[in-house]
Amino acid sequence: MKTILCYGDSNTWGFDYETQGRFPYEVRWPNVMQKILGGGFHVIEEGLAGRTTVLDDPDDESPEAKNGLKYLNPCIRSHFPLDLILFMLGTNDLKMKFFTSARMVAKNAERLIEKSREELCRWQGYKPQILLIAPAVIGDTIEKSMFGPMFCGNRSILASMELTDELCKTAERLSCHFLNAAQIVKPNDVDAIHLTREGHRQLGKATARKVQEIFA
Repeated sequence: MKTILCYGDSNTWGFDYETQGRFPYEVRWPNVMQKILGGGFHVIEEGLAGRTTVLDDPDDESPEAKNGLKYLNPCIRSHFPLDLILFMLGTNDLKMKFFTSARMVAKNAERLIEKSREELCRWQGYKPQILLIAPAVIGDTIEKSMFGPMFCGNRSILASMELTDELCKTAERLSCHFLNAAQIVKPNDVDAIHLTREGHRQLGKATARKVQEIFA
């Protein structure tokens, strides 16, 4: 059996923009992927709303809790052996309070990849496969969204497009598999950040196909 870790933010956790809660288990894209892949695979959901690549969130009561790099090692130790890690992070790093560029976010994603390879090689004796997923581009309704001020409105759209290109370069440089979610899904029109139910279904199908290619 192949074990897959899906390491992401609220779009991996399954934030429901209509209820402000969480989509049901069967709706969330990692579990859509699990259903398609079947019993030969074990998919682990590891999503957290607000998670960044390597940044502490000064507005959170536990600033380190949303730092993807700081939680990565405990997460790996909890779930190894791991055959594949899917990283889909970077959107939250584009928030105005972090003052980060798309290039810097991609550089931080590189740290996650290198850390996961280093730690898993130590704990399980071999490196995992890595699938780096570029998040969906922020929607053009962001100015009207509740998240608009947080992401500096329309400026964030271009930044998220740039992030896609930078993450693609990172994947090539580090010999990772790559998937561009922006070519598959787009966020809902209400908050311009989170996936719809249909978006989760489409992304789950696309990631399942990619995983099947990786382990063919």
